[in-house]
This record gives sequence, structure tokens and C-alpha cells, in this order.
Amino acid sequence: MKRLIVALLLSCGLLSTAHAQGGGDINRMSSAQIVSQAGSLHPSALYVLSSRLMAEGKGQEAAKWMYAGQLRYRFLLAALGNAGRDEQILFSALTEQVGRPVNQYIAGNPDEWIAAMKWALDWDAATPNGVTSKTRHAAELARVRNGLAELIVEVDTSRNQIRRQRRANGMRNR
Repeated sequence: MKRLIVALLLSCGLLSTAHAQGGGDINRMSSAQIVSQAGSLHPSALYVLSSRLMAEGKGQEAAKWMYAGQLRYRFLLAALGNAGRDEQILFSALTEQVGRPVNQYIAGNPDEWIAAMKWALDWDAATPNGVTSKTRHAAELARVRNGLAELIVEVDTSRNQIRRQRRANGMRNR
């Protein structure tokens, strides 16, 4: 799956050496390098990391980084407004290809799901954003962070319904 994501990103011309600090190619960066540079990387790099972690069977870690990437990507899109149409295409593709399997996994345990989203909010708050200015776009950041906080509340209050729906769909609850 990692190769599919990287191929998709490269074919869209949106994941380039410009997305990595120091001109590095995301595909050539180790997961540890992505983690250490995550604050300065384009949000798509966090989806690449999430995809790798999911392929390694590290679903909880994959969810943390996917939600961090989603938070940063939604913030970037909000800051760009109409100028972010190409970015929206990439975000949609990543949401489908990486986000869907991660969400299918993490929703199997609402406690882990909530923990992953809270971790992403905490990481974002504590980590400088080298792609989108948190000060120039404070209102957009607040709206995006509030959206994730609302999802946490929704998951927390819908635990039983989530479990029933997953069971009805033949999905495993953990």
C-alpha cells in the first residue's frame, strides 16, 4: 500500500522533495526520520507514516499519526481556501487510501480511538507547524481543532452504537 500511496502522490505532482525538510524524499526517509521532522513536513508525510505503521501491524500508532496528519491537512486546506484545490484532491485520496483502513481498525476500540485523536490534538498543540502559520491562521486552526474535539465527544457518547453497527457490518470490536 505504501508504494500505491507514494505513486499516487508523485503522479499528482504534489509530494515532492519540497515536502520534506532539507530536500529529502519522503519515500527515502525512514519512519523515525519522518517522526523527528513531522512538524516541518507537509501533512501528506504523516499519512505516509501512518500507512507504513498500519502495514507493520501498529494500528494505534498509525491512528495517532493519521489524525495528526488529518488535523494538519485540514488546517492547511482551511488556510489556503480556494487556492488549495490541488491539495484537496490529494487530501481526499489520502483520506480514502490511508484513512479508511486506519479508521476501520481504530473504531474497533472507542477508547483507543479517542486516545489517538487526543494524542493528535496534544501533539499539534506542542509542535510548531512549519507548513501553515498557527498565528496568521489562528481562527482556521481553532475551527479545525474544534472539529476534532467534537468528534471525540461524538465517539465517546456513541460507544454502544458504534459497537452495534460494527457487529452488524461483520466488523470486529476489540
